[in-house]
Amino acid sequence: DMGFSGIEVYNLPKFDPMVDRSGPFHKYQAAATARQLREKKLTIPCFDTSCDLTAENVSAESIVEIMDIARNMRVPYISVVALEENEEQVRSLLERLLPVAEEKQITVLVKTSGIYADTARLRRMLDSFASDHLAALWDVHHPYRDMGESGDATIKNLGSYVCHVHLRDSDDTGAYQLIGEGT
Repeated sequence: DMGFSGIEVYNLPKFDPMVDRSGPFHKYQAAATARQLREKKLTIPCFDTSCDLTAENVSAESIVEIMDIARNMRVPYISVVALEENEEQVRSLLERLLPVAEEKQITVLVKTSGIYADTARLRRMLDSFASDHLAALWDVHHPYRDMGESGDATIKNLGSYVCHVHLRDSDDTGAYQLIGEGT
């Protein structure tokens, strides 16, 4: 009704009714759900997650489960984040995840948030992998608010690594506002 062409699903695995046997994203229901979305001329461009690659309890298996759902739904991207200073763990997990992503034809997007709100740092990490299945989700808020980085600087740093964008607005304290109502 509002003219949108897609919807983004956030933290899908945390909502059991969506992924259990009768849920729309379960492997037995995914084809029907994808068909219903196509009939409504809707797509899901990305499964956005709060999977923190630096968390102690993060597992590659839980991210692979999201990749499986994405493959079944023909969703090209899943996103992850790195909130804490533990790039060694990020790299270790990505080394395990990227062959799976390639096999499933999914691209893992690292959000420009947490330690990668510094987009020059994110570019260095992405360059070190040089994988077609690893890219950036540009969350405009964090590089600007957390790092004082302009949009021009972000694009100079990330360029074609940017495959998906999150837009939001905030006030000078960083509190989220409706787009156009922040600073």
